[in-house]
Amino acid sequence: MQSTVPDNKEDFFKALEALLDERLAPEQARNISAFARHYYAGASHEDLRERHFEDLYGATLSTWFFLQQRERDGRPKVRVFNPEYEEHGWQSTHTVVEVVSSDMSFLVDSVRIELNRLGFTVHAILNTVIATERDDQQRLVRLAPPRDTEAPAGRESIIYIEIDRHSDPTMLDELRNNILDVLTDVRSAVSDFDAMRDQAKAALEEMNTHHPRVVEERDIDEARDFLSWLLDDHFTFLGFEEYVLETRDGHSQLVRAEGSELGVLTLDRERYNEEPHQFNDSDAEQGEYVLIPELISFAKSAWPSRIHRPSYPDYIIVERHNEQGDVIGERHFLGLYTLSVYNERPVNIPVLRRKIDAVLNASGIDPKGHNAKQLQQILEVYPRDELFQMSTDDLCRTAMGIFSIRERRRVRLFIREDRSGRFYSCLVYVPRDVFSTDLRLRIQNMLCEELDASFGDFNTYLSESVLARIQLILRFNNDRPVAYDNRALEKKVIAIARGWRDDLHEALVEGYGEEPANRLMERYRDAFPSSYREDFTPRTAIYDIGHMEGLDDCASIGLSLYRQLEHESDVNLKLFHRDDPVPLSDVLPMLEHMGLRVISERPYEIERADNAFWIHDFNLETSGREPVDLHGMRHNFIDAFTRIWSGAAESDSFNRLIISARLDWREVAMLRAYARYLKQVRFGLSQDYIATALTQHAGITRELVTLFRGRFDPQDQLDDTALAKVRERIEGYLEEVTSLNDDQLIRRYMELIDATLRTNYFQPTADGGPKSYISFKLATRRISDVPRPRPLYEIFVYSPRMEGVHLRTSNISRGGMRWSDRFEDFRTEILGLVKAQHVKNSVIVPSGAKGGFICKQPPIGGSREEIQKEGIACYQTLIRGMLDITDNLVDKQVVPPEHVVRHDEDDPYLVVAADKGTATFSDIANALAREYNFWLGDAFASGGKNGYDHKAMAITARGAWEAVKRHFRELGVNTQEDPFTVLGVGDMAGDVFGNGMLLSEKIQLVAAFNHRHIFIDPEPDCAASFQERKRLFGLATSSWEDYDTSLISEGGGVFSRDAKSIEITEAMKSRFGITASRLSPVELIHALLKAKVDLFWNGGIGTYVKSSEESHADVGDKSNDTLRVNGSELGCRVVGEGGNLGVTQLGRREAAQHGVRLNTDFIDNAGGVNCSDHEVNIKILLDEVVERGDMTNKQRSDLLAQMTDEVADLVVGDNYRQTQALSLSRLLSTENLEPYRRFIRDLEETGQLDRELEALPDDGTLASRAERGEGLTHPELSSLISHAKIDLKSLLVESDVPSEPGIVDHAERAFPATLVERYGKEIANHRLRHQIVATKVAGDVINHMGISFVRRLMDITGTSAGEVVRAYVMARDSFGLEPLWQQIEELDSRVNTDIQYNMMLALVRLLRRATRYFLRYHMQSDARQVVRQYAPDLERLQANIGDRLRGESQRQCLALRDRYIEAGVPEALAERVAATENLYAGLGIIDTAQLTDVSLERVADTYYLIGEKLSLPWMLEQVNRLEVSDSWQTIARETLRDDLDRQQLTLTASVLRGEEYQEVDRCVEQWMSQHKSPVERWCALLEEVHSTDELGYALFTVAVRALGELAERPPSGV
Repeated sequence: MQSTVPDNKEDFFKALEALLDERLAPEQARNISAFARHYYAGASHEDLRERHFEDLYGATLSTWFFLQQRERDGRPKVRVFNPEYEEHGWQSTHTVVEVVSSDMSFLVDSVRIELNRLGFTVHAILNTVIATERDDQQRLVRLAPPRDTEAPAGRESIIYIEIDRHSDPTMLDELRNNILDVLTDVRSAVSDFDAMRDQAKAALEEMNTHHPRVVEERDIDEARDFLSWLLDDHFTFLGFEEYVLETRDGHSQLVRAEGSELGVLTLDRERYNEEPHQFNDSDAEQGEYVLIPELISFAKSAWPSRIHRPSYPDYIIVERHNEQGDVIGERHFLGLYTLSVYNERPVNIPVLRRKIDAVLNASGIDPKGHNAKQLQQILEVYPRDELFQMSTDDLCRTAMGIFSIRERRRVRLFIREDRSGRFYSCLVYVPRDVFSTDLRLRIQNMLCEELDASFGDFNTYLSESVLARIQLILRFNNDRPVAYDNRALEKKVIAIARGWRDDLHEALVEGYGEEPANRLMERYRDAFPSSYREDFTPRTAIYDIGHMEGLDDCASIGLSLYRQLEHESDVNLKLFHRDDPVPLSDVLPMLEHMGLRVISERPYEIERADNAFWIHDFNLETSGREPVDLHGMRHNFIDAFTRIWSGAAESDSFNRLIISARLDWREVAMLRAYARYLKQVRFGLSQDYIATALTQHAGITRELVTLFRGRFDPQDQLDDTALAKVRERIEGYLEEVTSLNDDQLIRRYMELIDATLRTNYFQPTADGGPKSYISFKLATRRISDVPRPRPLYEIFVYSPRMEGVHLRTSNISRGGMRWSDRFEDFRTEILGLVKAQHVKNSVIVPSGAKGGFICKQPPIGGSREEIQKEGIACYQTLIRGMLDITDNLVDKQVVPPEHVVRHDEDDPYLVVAADKGTATFSDIANALAREYNFWLGDAFASGGKNGYDHKAMAITARGAWEAVKRHFRELGVNTQEDPFTVLGVGDMAGDVFGNGMLLSEKIQLVAAFNHRHIFIDPEPDCAASFQERKRLFGLATSSWEDYDTSLISEGGGVFSRDAKSIEITEAMKSRFGITASRLSPVELIHALLKAKVDLFWNGGIGTYVKSSEESHADVGDKSNDTLRVNGSELGCRVVGEGGNLGVTQLGRREAAQHGVRLNTDFIDNAGGVNCSDHEVNIKILLDEVVERGDMTNKQRSDLLAQMTDEVADLVVGDNYRQTQALSLSRLLSTENLEPYRRFIRDLEETGQLDRELEALPDDGTLASRAERGEGLTHPELSSLISHAKIDLKSLLVESDVPSEPGIVDHAERAFPATLVERYGKEIANHRLRHQIVATKVAGDVINHMGISFVRRLMDITGTSAGEVVRAYVMARDSFGLEPLWQQIEELDSRVNTDIQYNMMLALVRLLRRATRYFLRYHMQSDARQVVRQYAPDLERLQANIGDRLRGESQRQCLALRDRYIEAGVPEALAERVAATENLYAGLGIIDTAQLTDVSLERVADTYYLIGEKLSLPWMLEQVNRLEVSDSWQTIARETLRDDLDRQQLTLTASVLRGEEYQEVDRCVEQWMSQHKSPVERWCALLEEVHSTDELGYALFTVAVRALGELAERPPSGV
């Protein structure tokens, strides 16, 4: 059912017709539809729309049925009723008046006049005239629009009115009767209208021949002209009657001529029984009409008209004369002058023009002079009715009285009595600037009282004159006027209109002195409106003038807080504003937020000569119980209000503290800032609740402020004892707090204040004022219930304009600053990013940091430039807030920030980077760093004009592409040679997407999408599409719309995401496996994500993949909820995460478990942050060179640019090696998950890792995977490898190892070769050298040795991380494995990755054992010396180790070599790697050679031969195959290995004690014969090992002990 009226009238008619057709018989519906179209034709559609459609339907039918039958005598038909649904079939909230009458003039006006007179409010009114035909019973036969050619002759007017609802039946009946009476009046007047005009014409004709002889001809002409003018549509005739002169009882009297009445005078009503005549007062009292030689006279009716206008009608009395000129009677015409008469100049109106001439002549004024013009102007604007009614003499006296005022600020009163109309006409002249409604009412009331009269009507006249004229019509309370003294009454009027301005001048002189007072008076004389003058004294005004004079461009508002003497408990506030009034919607919330309720408001416009001001006077009451200390709070309140108004402070319920706790606005801002922080850390109470609780506990709130000031006020810092007392007071107050929530809130505030390390709260601006923002440095881990992970520090910056946060995981951290759009939880967003940043930064010196901000007051409807400008301003505030409380370095000495109390150690390292929304802000940040003279200079924010342009370098995309290439290499695809299909997120204007899609000419980009478009190319041409992408990337700006669609294959195209739906072509169906013929853009993207493609390249913003365990709400990216897919549904083979957060961590794990190859965003796109860190470290180095004068800034910038490619190679190399390490770790985890489980547990126990946050499997899941032979997924390993590097880096930083010889040189690996060559000394003395070395060494160890390597050795050997790393470097460099590893890497795409990884793992095993060896024998040695000791001999051994091996070991080595060669590995490399299994023994061989003083070669040959003879390599292989289920078994297995190695070396030394010059074979044989018995026992033990199916640790422990006994047994016979 339709409830609202359609938007246009034609639709309304159609809807109404449809409803009629639905509910009525066809013919009836057609008739009513035709009627409705005419009935509503003239109705305002806006008025119709305000009504309910069903009500209009009901009203239409009601009117239709109402007009079907008229009264049989033709009288109007009136109905007044309240439509009720049950009774009438429709309803209305108003009372309805319906009228059907024969059409005539004045119907609608007259009915409305009557309704207004009775006090009814009209809500709707509709009138139309229809042509009707009725039968003799007044039944409607037919109707039509009057203009129809075949319209019936009858014309009827229909009036429909809705008024205030009244349910009293008596009142409704009275209203109906009153309306019928009025309609009778109208009918009477209209029906006799022509007859009354005929009487006027007759009077005119009669005057031509019958007139007094004593009357001059010109007077007769004037009278005739007047009647002619009257007949010329200047008079609406309402009634007529004639009087004849008769002599009765000897007296001449005028008697109404029976039957002469016309119009309303035919009606027997009191209002129409007046008898106005031409007579003077003295004769009237005798009741005798005196013959006066005048032709026409005028009088006013004592009753307002009920027809046409509610004015008092005029009587025009025309004398009748006989042929002799004697009076024989009068014609009385009752009516209303038409409105044109009141706009016509009186000099153009007969009779009036004669009066004016007479007055001008009687005045004696020179008719050609200025005074004559003034007098004529007075008469021109004189009340028109008065001109008609007044005698010439009276008019002359009054006009001259007005003239005598002469535009002076005078008050005059003129009173005229009209005894015929029984009223006074009072003209009051007052200075215009004092005129007001109140003044008029006071004068009116006084005159009514003095003249014993009742108010009738008034009108005012205002012009450019200094005077205002008020005309008051006052009705006699009795039949005759009272006696009065006009002068006395005038004096009373003067007293009432007393000159407020005079008092103002006196007050100004008293307050300012005469000269300034005169100057101010000129400006403010006419400024104050009457409403102000009525409400305030001049003495008050001079204070307000002072406030207005104080307003200028800097102070847009002024405030006056005062209390009226009569109202001690109330508070009043005056607000002063220039030019425009202050919207109440702006002010009221501000006052309410300050704990004040507005009782009333009075606005005043002060129109000064040169400017306009507005004063808003508010009457206020406080919401608190205690009385307001106006004196104590005035300054704080006014200061706070001004700050809030200007935007320097927020308007919210915290401002109640200004009154309740007597705080200033800045203290309130501090508490509000902490509350905003609580909101961001998900504290469970709302902001309003917090503000209310602080207000309710105002005393405690003041103590919190005292605590804050005591900790951080540099001028008034409290010692620990005083602070403890403050806390004790708070604790004491808390005992009285009954609400648990309030108690927790106050304790949380105490905790926050105590966790705050620094603040800029007390830092002044350059002009000494407070800063517009507040920043806190917080020790987050000291705060309860903060969401995990908890950063080490964070800086929270608050201002009314923005809020921001910077989270740091360590003292040396870096990360981007994001322009967030998450107003409610931007910290949650930043926290999620810092978690990713923390692990991403594992490859660089700083640990993870992340910052972000929101703009709280973006320009509404602003352009892109305006919004960007606001974003920059908010970003600058965040940066300033951070730099305000950060230490600086000057001459290498830490300089704390001024006016900041520090509760932490030195902390000078602060760097930022770009992120979403801030990509171009680096130069802005660096400009601020220069402004603060911050030691990092333009290294503060990487990038910028003097930094590396990441987009130009394509560094992020290139880094991520290394992951893509590795994934595909492992699948057997060479991305640079083999075509592969790609689905992408982004467009070619983007850095990551655009650069990424240009990294291979073999890319087949089949689909891509961003927030605006979907690009589809089902069968792309690799070469052509590559060139087109390259063209787009080169444009200044571009979108997919700029793509040359002629290059798109059949069935593809560029589609808008705003489209309702997209046609799915056959080519699209085939390529993407879609069955539907049309899909919405969202549905199409959803299908694309599921489509079978080779690569999903994410270079955009948004999260598109989650796990099936997660809800869309868990993801936190609502805009992509409808298109997101689960990891198990992802159709691609490989994911490249150039952008952040494209896939949730659980989604990654799920995708990996379903065969998709992917890492994580923080692994793939680490190139950007890595590049930035290189830039910062290089700049720190070069800035010192510049500072000492060895380089200019220009040379520095040129050198930075020259090293761009070298830096890029360093960064890409890190990405390459880290993805390689992930693949190796995947293989290692498949072999043995226990070390990873132990690693996870160790980091959990130390609080470095949260398994749940990192989406890592629990121990039960790991055990299940181990049973199935499954390892960890790449996403899981990505998290672990990052944490491993972070863990090791932090452990190394805390040690001295990075500064040790042989290790400190790793710093050079972080810098381009150019820099190493030129500034090697500076690198060695770099300010961050220790951290750089720790970073590079940690990366090298983890990349080569795996995630659990260091922790595992620490557990097994009980050594420190530094000692493990030192031993690793010894092992790595002693064996020279770095170049060997690099040679294996160079085999990419030349050999199968399985071969590469197998070779690398061989080196890993060698390094692992060698590291343990050095830990055992050289733990505290100098790494360089150890390498010098072992490297040459190991090189000698390695050169021909294959020839030295014996038996099965040699066969295995040669077989492995041949396998490598067959796979494409160069022979020399294959030989070296194949022998690594046996090369470890070289360490013991070298030591044995030195110990026995036997040649290295002889010791090696003996070692390998005795091992072969005793099957020791086989035994070692069996030990290696022992299963490990816990750490203890791991230690046990390692111990067995060590023991086997040691025993073999002991055996070798024992053999070498024989004849030195014998052949090695002979020596070994001789030794075995000498130890025949124990050798046989050993061989028997080997047989037992061979024969048993259950090999265990106990068996091998026995075997190793037996071997030890053999090694230590002296020869037989000795």
